[in-house]
Amino acid sequence: MFRQRQIRQKFEAALARAGALALRYAPVRGKAQRSLVGHIQLLQLALGLFVCLLAVSVVWWTSTRVSEDYFRKQAVQWLGKFDELSTPLYVSMDEATFSSIQKQVSEFREIAFLRYYDADGVTILAEYNADPTAYKGVPRLSQDQLTALRAMRGTDKPYLLDQSAANGFLIRASAPLWVRSIQSDGLLGFNLDAQGDEQRELLGFLELGLDFRQYRGQLVRNIAIGSGVIALLLLLSIVVGGRMLKRALLPLLALEKPLARLAAGDVDVKVESAGHREISAISTALNTTIGALKERDETLRRLADHDQLTGLLNRHCFAQVLESEATHIGWNGGSSALLFIDLDQFKLVNDTLGHAAGDRLLLQVAERLKANVREPDVVCRFGGDEFTVLARGVTVQGATNLAQSLIRALQNLHFVEGGQVFNICCTVGVTIIDSDRFTPDELLAQADMACYEAKSRGRNCFSVFAGGNGETDQMMLYIGWSQKIRNAIEHDEFVLHYQPIINMANGQAELYEVLLRMPDEGRAVRSPGAFLPVAERFGMMLDVDHWVIRNATKALAGFREAGRNVTFCINLSGHVFEDPRLVSCIRESLEANRLPPSSVVFEITEQVAIRYLDRANRRMREIMDIGCSFALDDFGAGFSSLTYIKRLPVDYIKIEGSFIENISRDSIDQSMVRSIVQIARTTGKQTIAEYVQDLKSLQMLRKLGADYAQGFYIGKPTGNLVLPGPTRLSVVKPGE
Repeated sequence: MFRQRQIRQKFEAALARAGALALRYAPVRGKAQRSLVGHIQLLQLALGLFVCLLAVSVVWWTSTRVSEDYFRKQAVQWLGKFDELSTPLYVSMDEATFSSIQKQVSEFREIAFLRYYDADGVTILAEYNADPTAYKGVPRLSQDQLTALRAMRGTDKPYLLDQSAANGFLIRASAPLWVRSIQSDGLLGFNLDAQGDEQRELLGFLELGLDFRQYRGQLVRNIAIGSGVIALLLLLSIVVGGRMLKRALLPLLALEKPLARLAAGDVDVKVESAGHREISAISTALNTTIGALKERDETLRRLADHDQLTGLLNRHCFAQVLESEATHIGWNGGSSALLFIDLDQFKLVNDTLGHAAGDRLLLQVAERLKANVREPDVVCRFGGDEFTVLARGVTVQGATNLAQSLIRALQNLHFVEGGQVFNICCTVGVTIIDSDRFTPDELLAQADMACYEAKSRGRNCFSVFAGGNGETDQMMLYIGWSQKIRNAIEHDEFVLHYQPIINMANGQAELYEVLLRMPDEGRAVRSPGAFLPVAERFGMMLDVDHWVIRNATKALAGFREAGRNVTFCINLSGHVFEDPRLVSCIRESLEANRLPPSSVVFEITEQVAIRYLDRANRRMREIMDIGCSFALDDFGAGFSSLTYIKRLPVDYIKIEGSFIENISRDSIDQSMVRSIVQIARTTGKQTIAEYVQDLKSLQMLRKLGADYAQGFYIGKPTGNLVLPGPTRLSVVKPGE
């Protein structure tokens, strides 16, 4: 058994070394770059080694058990044979008889020794040793063994088997030798049919040593050879299987290069469909994905360069076209014209019939403009109800002719909606591009100023930018402000001021409105009215909104860390409702500053909410899903429709200051505010009264049931969170 374990351990070690070498020299270049074929081959090799080891172990264990069982049966059979041969020896005690037995025994290599004991087990009557030196250390039967053998009379297994000697390779089989006789009832009256008692007499003991080492060694060699053949077949199957696997996976491997190009951003690739059904399905799916990516990229490029409503170029792309045109003229000479078109009746249509009708009007205007310009000309929706046209290769006369043509074309557009007919008029500003000395912003400012000049003369006409001292100064002022705004955004030069909003129930300043200011020369700061119109004109309002969101949330985090558990009200322009980045900007700013979303309230004006009603509603709900709230600012300045209050998901209604300014003296204002408060409570909203200038107004608002109050009497906007004074707080305490 010991030798058997040694051989098995050596074979298992050899298999383990083979597995380690296979893993070591496998073509692995790194976890992220491992070949699929190589990986499958490694798995195949590992599985094969495991199966091989398992199979050899099972064969080894089974063959060992079978061989041991066979050797034991052989030992029992040999005991039976020698039982028959041994009785004459004990009767005659003749050396010739034992020699005959010894001659028969010597013919069998597995018999190691043979011993005959007398009845008391002390004396060995006869003994045979195939190799006296090899088995001389095998002890004789002990008294315990002899006693056990005597007690085996009449049992099913009257023998003992022992494998403890000679390292387990020797089987010692021992048995008692009995002689049986039937008791007679007379001298010569022996009767075979008589039922007399049978007598047993113990003659002695037989001990037989069987050495099956040669047979077991041959078995081990056969198993080792068979295991080697199995291992060789395994390796051969792995090699052949690997080649077959590579051949089967060639279509899949052919996908590597197209996928690498696709990962690098190249969608101009086609995956060939070949191979099995599964690989063909993968190729089809990849081609479908590539097609979807192409379509997505084209859509994104179109959205990035075109207005979503009209399909015309947008402001950003048009600025690039304008710059390219100016550069071309600077190098090659000639002239072109920039026309700035402002619709005169759009606000009436939009406010009367709603923004959906306004959108339909803009679509018709866009189609009419495209139909009345030349093929090389470029039409752009600049924003809102404003359009621009780049007329290539025209002089002043050609530009004025085009302006007159566009005015007539829109005059002939009769917009019909809801049974009403609207005549559309427009005002056009023209500037000539005859060099590259002006930037796109400067050219747009020139055309805008010319349009403003035309409006001052009565609208529905055009004006050409002349470049006089007054116009040049105004243009330079516009450009100067645009550069200041751009620098303020890029270098964080804006500042934020905060105005307190008190809770009328307890007098605490729980809310603060965030107000944007721009530092001017010296220590002065400019209010939004001085620079936001320019920012809107030059398309920078979205950048301003994002700057305010990022910096207001950062400041709020600092105040809350300092122990001021307040909420900020942040104003948003109407442009954010066309900005797909708004929601992500808000979410990222809140997460970066670890602020609860409920600590921010966003404000939009009533006019903006109505103008972008559907888009505003959708975008507001997306922001509210984050956890922020909304306030409807300047309520009362527009239509003050109850429908809008019902449809817009706002939590606060800020009552416009014109109702508050004279509320202590004007009964109509009091009735209006009372109605607004009651409507707000009915719809589950709270009210904030703006422009509170004195104590009497504050007292009246408390009497009318306003929830919050804001104004210079409460506190002026400053760069810090100023608490309202004690006198002002006392007037709103309950129980007054």
